[in-house]
Amino acid sequence: MPRLHSISSRWFLFALLAATGFLGACAVNPVTGQREIALMSEAQEVQLGASSDESIVAQYGLVEDQSLSSYIRDIGQAMVPVSHRPSLAFEFRLLDDPVVNAFALPGGYVYITRGILAYLNSESALAGVMGHEIGHVAARHGVKRYTKQTILGLGLGVGSALSSDFAEYAGLVSVAGQLLLLKYGRDEERQSDRLGVEYATKIGYDTQDMAEFFRTLQRMRPAEGGLPGWMSTHPDPGERTETVHALTARWQSRVSPPADGFRRDRGDYLRHIDGLVFGPDPRQGFVREGIFHHPDLRFRFPVPDGWSVQNGRSQVVMAAPEQDAALVFRGVDAKVSTPRAAAEAFLRESGGVLLDLREVSVAGRSAWRSLLRLQKGSDSNLVLSTFFEFGDHLWVFHGLSVESSYAARADDLRRPTEAFSPETDPEILATEPVRIEVVEAPGGDFTAIAERWPIPAEAALPTRDAAGLALLNGMDPSDRPPRGQRIKVLHRAK
Repeated sequence: MPRLHSISSRWFLFALLAATGFLGACAVNPVTGQREIALMSEAQEVQLGASSDESIVAQYGLVEDQSLSSYIRDIGQAMVPVSHRPSLAFEFRLLDDPVVNAFALPGGYVYITRGILAYLNSESALAGVMGHEIGHVAARHGVKRYTKQTILGLGLGVGSALSSDFAEYAGLVSVAGQLLLLKYGRDEERQSDRLGVEYATKIGYDTQDMAEFFRTLQRMRPAEGGLPGWMSTHPDPGERTETVHALTARWQSRVSPPADGFRRDRGDYLRHIDGLVFGPDPRQGFVREGIFHHPDLRFRFPVPDGWSVQNGRSQVVMAAPEQDAALVFRGVDAKVSTPRAAAEAFLRESGGVLLDLREVSVAGRSAWRSLLRLQKGSDSNLVLSTFFEFGDHLWVFHGLSVESSYAARADDLRRPTEAFSPETDPEILATEPVRIEVVEAPGGDFTAIAERWPIPAEAALPTRDAAGLALLNGMDPSDRPPRGQRIKVLHRAK
């Protein structure tokens, strides 16, 4: 949900322009030792990763648990010295996002979501996943994808009824988002699997648990064939399970084991994620019956009928079904202090043509609304922006429309601002997220466990039953965890 951040695409444009000066440049791949064409030097790679990191953190937010964040960072940093790029200054971030995902950007930026932590069941499995992402950076996979796309002239644009400038202007495209669109090939994913096993084994982990996590992901595959975020471009998880088991055996035969053997550290891992938010956090905003509610910031506004909603830490994006209009709600840069100053600054920076500027009212307070035209070639888009104060902060709704659709969309673009109001419903204000709770198994199968610890109706499990709870623990519904074994259940504070 909106925080006071701005997501810029300037670094992406800079990188594209700078890269053209390096066409034909070659570099030695740190993993293979082979020379390959690369349109980024290591310094440019690091610079691009750093600017992208700011956008990623603004978009997703970080989990506000310093102990857990340090735990993640320490595991990642322990693998850097045994990687193929030990001198690179890696950064490890724990994102406050419910999607089962992990990814890396050029320059050494590795991201783990709380969503993937929920489905991992040991420190060794986490180390394998993090080693995989370190492998992408070590082998410069992001740079290779970028180079290939650029040489082929494919670009990194976004197809939409809205022009590319319009989408970029709305904050729907950023350098980070562009880089994440650079899908790795299956050979690159397999290479990262090999590197993840190598790095984690070298610091003493038993990556058999990484293989078992792939089995969990295979069981999470919905009937329609979609996969969680981390698996969207990866090889089949069944294939990877067998491959990682074999790789683990091979590397364990090459590496001297620790005195107490290769470790899994299941208990310590579960202790660290006890209390972790599971699934979407309603405190950061949710939609119910066509109304967007934000309990923490204590406001509400209506969503246009039939429009999709994407809620992030830095903004809320609502899109019309026909993709000819969108609404973006976000905080305003703190450099300005009044709604009118914000509107005037926006006009100067946008390069648009001012069609209208007037004072209006939002939640009983003075606000300013502008209407601009953005023109690029034959594309003409209108931007209806309303700047206002609420809760000691400045906010803006940007209503974006293809000009030919504006007359039909104008009411939709105005309605969220006109009905914006403080949240006063005690039930909404008191809502709490579902959390993971680590308990001792009482004996019996997961049906019995689910009866003792009922699954909250809001829990975002693939199935809200014993099978879903078993999956969370990397087990089958018929499994009977030994009495006293630590397992994960779900609860929601009342």
